[in-house]
Amino acid sequence: MEEDEESVESDDEEFEDFEDNEENIRDVVVPGETITEDVKNYLPGRGTILNKEKNKIISLNIGLKQIKKNYINVIPLRGFYTPRPGDKVIALVVDKNPVKYKCDINAKDFGQLKPKNTMKKGRTKGFRGGGGTSREEINTEKFDIGDILVVKILSADRLNKPELTTVGKYLGKKVGGIVISIDPPKIPRVIGRDGSMIKMLKNLTNCNIFVTQNGRIWLKGENIAHERLLIESIKKIASEAHTVGLTDRMQEYIINEKKKRGIE
Repeated sequence: MEEDEESVESDDEEFEDFEDNEENIRDVVVPGETITEDVKNYLPGRGTILNKEKNKIISLNIGLKQIKKNYINVIPLRGFYTPRPGDKVIALVVDKNPVKYKCDINAKDFGQLKPKNTMKKGRTKGFRGGGGTSREEINTEKFDIGDILVVKILSADRLNKPELTTVGKYLGKKVGGIVISIDPPKIPRVIGRDGSMIKMLKNLTNCNIFVTQNGRIWLKGENIAHERLLIESIKKIASEAHTVGLTDRMQEYIINEKKKRGIE
């Protein structure tokens, strides 16, 4: 797969439902806590439910209260990745046979990648007897155990293991770089409002970053010093995900750390 310096920006639309909005995220709530009694103006969203009397919205999780339009959500501070069709995630090939690749996608079940879902179609001209007529050429990618892949979830339900594909923009094998993991619910904080956090991280650390919804982040910098600073910054974001004003605070942190460490 070709590396693309613009992959992060071009992929931001994948996270529209998960982008952080510090203006609307304020309080840490716990299971059973009443978030609001104003059921006329607000509806229960993710991580919330109406009580039996239907006069209160209560939290189902420990997490951050989020108001989005007229929905009240609770974004959990910790949690596992639940595969959803259309998600782009980082997978690790852990086993293979002629029928499928077995991939760790940081979820309850392993994902399966069938050879047919690695096929990329192209066009070629001038084959024997063709007189310049074009035909389809099929290229099947072959992966090895230990390979890091960016895949898309084709299907996922309770009865079947998630089915994956490597066919699509920015999908395929990642060469080089480092993969780190944080809790999937904290991924929106790494992205930031309108992608503000991730763009700031990329610009200040001179690293290419690819963030995916299963909590895994691929990064590659021009040297180890920049990569180490970026990793430490992401871990700090994850540990302070419940706080307000995080983007500005992280920008100051990175600038100060670069001065201390003597890196440009």
